[in-house]
Amino acid sequence: MTFLQDLLLGVPAKTWITTYLPIAFVAYWAVWIVYARTLHPLAKIPGPFWPSVSRTWIMYRMYTGNIQKYQRHYHEKYGPIIRIAPNEVAVADPTAVSKIYPLQRPNQKTDWYTAWRPSTLDSRTDLFTELDEKVHTQYRRIVGSVYGLTSVLKNEDAIDGVLNLFLKRIGEFADRKESFDFGKWLEMFAFENVGTCIFGKQFGFLEHRHDHGGYINAVHTATPFLGIITVTPTYMRPFVGLAAPLIPKLLKAVMAFDGIRVTALKELDDAVKRSEEDTAKRNDFMSQFLSIVHDRGEKVNFTIKEVSSEAWVAVTAGADSTSILLRTVFYKLMQNPRVLDKLRAEIDAAFESGMLSHPVQYGALGKLEYLSAVIKECTRIFPSFQVTMPRHVPAEGLELCGYHIPAGYRAGMNPAVVLFNKEVFGEDAREFRPERWTESEARNHAMDKAMINFGAGTRTCIGRNLALAQAYKVSATILRKFTFEMAHDRPWQTYNAGFRGQYDVICNLQRR
Repeated sequence: MTFLQDLLLGVPAKTWITTYLPIAFVAYWAVWIVYARTLHPLAKIPGPFWPSVSRTWIMYRMYTGNIQKYQRHYHEKYGPIIRIAPNEVAVADPTAVSKIYPLQRPNQKTDWYTAWRPSTLDSRTDLFTELDEKVHTQYRRIVGSVYGLTSVLKNEDAIDGVLNLFLKRIGEFADRKESFDFGKWLEMFAFENVGTCIFGKQFGFLEHRHDHGGYINAVHTATPFLGIITVTPTYMRPFVGLAAPLIPKLLKAVMAFDGIRVTALKELDDAVKRSEEDTAKRNDFMSQFLSIVHDRGEKVNFTIKEVSSEAWVAVTAGADSTSILLRTVFYKLMQNPRVLDKLRAEIDAAFESGMLSHPVQYGALGKLEYLSAVIKECTRIFPSFQVTMPRHVPAEGLELCGYHIPAGYRAGMNPAVVLFNKEVFGEDAREFRPERWTESEARNHAMDKAMINFGAGTRTCIGRNLALAQAYKVSATILRKFTFEMAHDRPWQTYNAGFRGQYDVICNLQRR
């Protein structure tokens, strides 16, 4: 027998388990740590120890819901580029936006995005999770117009219908002089607009005054789980699913994830039936998608499966970004009475001059300079999406902040870090000050180039137009009709699962 055979056959199993396996484990990690810290192609990139040797750091910070806090801290400590995982860097320098997210020859998305697409939908693609840039470009030509401003404006009457019911519901709290969770009601408003604009009917939250059908709770339950999965190595993701039955909280999240899929398919089926029964042309997004399937679906390879993916994205992410923006607008206004008074004066003057009337029109609201500045500043100071958006480094590599990043590694930028850059946004970048957008056109241009709050390059947020339309309309209308203040002195609570949601926005409302 050879020495190796003697070793394998002559050692009791217990000794292998209690002695040799632990030694091998320690030896492996010792070798890996030395390599990762000294010989790895990213070893020279500054940053803390833990992220440089394991992805468990980024997984843990996604679990705790405060990764943006630590990324800001590490960038302040180590500089504009840091290593946030063994094979990934994060960049805070706004000049790197065009390198990481170029419009020409865009860099490919990573497997971070595939976690958002359920395999059970069996679709070819969707605008958010598609990794292949050529496929994405072709697909966007097919469906991009559905998400465009013209399409949103065709649904403005539907948004007005939701807004009127929303005003009625929150007015009930004002009449009773009762404090209420304004953040929760703004979220229901946003979800109802997803229902009416995308699926062709309201979900029923405002009518029933609660999370009717449990859609919102399902999204809140599933999103933290999805956030962790996005940063989990691909080879480990199946094990997370297998472990779900053993961990009640994880099992609940997995079931909620599937519940969203069921909801999306149900709402799509209902939209198909309405489209078939209604001979008049419908403007909701699902009806427009179905028209594409009917008119040229076979030619462009766009089927009901692709429509189901768009329905999934709508239910999963369609209202989160909007509700985060709406809560930010009203919370920041309540925190800053000077800004609130100035904005209300602008809106009142617009009504008194006849420029605005009820229901307020999105096109007219865009002419209000200070309202535009307030909403833009809200998207900067508290972007909805507050995690790094990673891309694969191309074959030629990338020069980032004085370092060469080789092909195949990952690079990305976190909006919550980039949008606090003092060189671009000023020394008061951490402060809420809408006036920064009204002071200098040259400075506005520089700031706009750094505004990755709705994504960057070829992958900007498809729901941006719908989100902004809601923000403008509900902000102007509520400021005209109500006064409002926080019902307590506590700061809001937040949890960052990718989308950084806010909680405990309890308010008192009075009619004007």
